[in-house]
Amino acid sequence: MQHTLIITHIREMDRYFPITNMLSDYEIDQFHNLILNISEHANFDLQLIGENKTRLSDIPNAVRYLVAGHLAEVFFYRQNILQKFLSQPRHFQIYTTPEAFQQDGGVYGGCYNPSRECIQLVMSRLFEGFNNALPGVCPFLHELGHMLDFFDAGSGSMKRNEGLYPGLNPKDGDLFNSHARDLFITGKRLELNRYLARLHGDLTQPLPIGHPYVFQNDGEFLAGYLEMFFRNPNYFAKQNIDLFNAYVELFGYDTRQAWQEDFPHYVNANKSFI
Repeated sequence: MQHTLIITHIREMDRYFPITNMLSDYEIDQFHNLILNISEHANFDLQLIGENKTRLSDIPNAVRYLVAGHLAEVFFYRQNILQKFLSQPRHFQIYTTPEAFQQDGGVYGGCYNPSRECIQLVMSRLFEGFNNALPGVCPFLHELGHMLDFFDAGSGSMKRNEGLYPGLNPKDGDLFNSHARDLFITGKRLELNRYLARLHGDLTQPLPIGHPYVFQNDGEFLAGYLEMFFRNPNYFAKQNIDLFNAYVELFGYDTRQAWQEDFPHYVNANKSFI
């Protein structure tokens, strides 16, 4: 009975997870159970922190299932990577207010903190992109991109920071995907060349998909383009099919199947630097 009530609660959150638009009924049941399994996993360390660094024990279910659900959506078709990711404690520190976040060393309203090996995020930012018909901005996905940059899939530790997702490094053992790596390198080089062309006044090249901000280092590239893959896949694929297919190969599914139309904000904002 308790399990049924929990799954019902999770099912009511489907609007937060675009992947549910493309899943069969059987797969949706699997997806809901995966969210529950992640939320109850011993290494899923979700912390709610109030002002003056007060640890709070009463974590709202919506917060727990939303964070777990984002992980489930990213790795639904690559649960071997998820299993490795959760082979050691993964820390997610959620703050009740911006003041609580700042008091505990958080920056920019959300960040990945390498010294703590954790994502730090103001709680309201988990929900800010879900006030309209389409899911919108998703700071958690962006910070997850940074976290995955530091995740060493070969050892299961958080030590790498080499500008590669898990599965793209030959050191990742049986998780390594050489085809995804080749596509990623080709597609990323194209994005960089397009960015540099624009930077030097050459407007004949197509626009890079990401905002100029993501070209400042490899980590920001991973964070920004992960969010693009899960928010504006149609535009992404049209602009750079090799890079898009790298993500399809790596995460196991084509996110265009979940999006009849893209969330337009990122696309429009990224064009504004012309």
